[in-house]
Amino acid sequence: MTERLRLEPVNATHAASLFQAVIESRPELLPWMPWAREPTREGIRKQAKDSIGDWSRDAEFHFCLIKRGTRDVLGVAGLNRDGPGSAELHYWMRSDHAGRGLTTEACRALIEWATRALGVHRLTLWAGRENAASRRVAVKLGFRHIGPLDWRPDGGLGAFDAETYELAVP
Repeated sequence: MTERLRLEPVNATHAASLFQAVIESRPELLPWMPWAREPTREGIRKQAKDSIGDWSRDAEFHFCLIKRGTRDVLGVAGLNRDGPGSAELHYWMRSDHAGRGLTTEACRALIEWATRALGVHRLTLWAGRENAASRRVAVKLGFRHIGPLDWRPDGGLGAFDAETYELAVP
């Protein structure tokens, strides 16, 4: 929980709200997220349901970012384990709530949780070279820019160049 958000593990009860958030933010998500190509209610419901299994395998930990008071789903932030004591951070925010510091606020809470609950002491993330908003979040969180990612991720409009970041957590 943060001042403005609740972070809840993604599950099937979030599917309808997540679908709506994706549809409303699709133009901004499409360049970076392959799942934004042709989102469907059923596809999002399956992803949300699969998220529970990811938790039980200690592999991926996705949280819905929910506005306190209204219970509106504003996006997702999560971690994918990528080694002992290490995880990759990822996030997206509904377009109509972007630029308000909510992603940074949520990710700070998630990083704190990861160090406590998962024993994570190193975090990585990558962001599209042209995705100024995501790169700005990385810097605000204290991540150090490492350089170009050595592979090209697939977005909804095809592969794109990306930059990689790292954060050592005490």
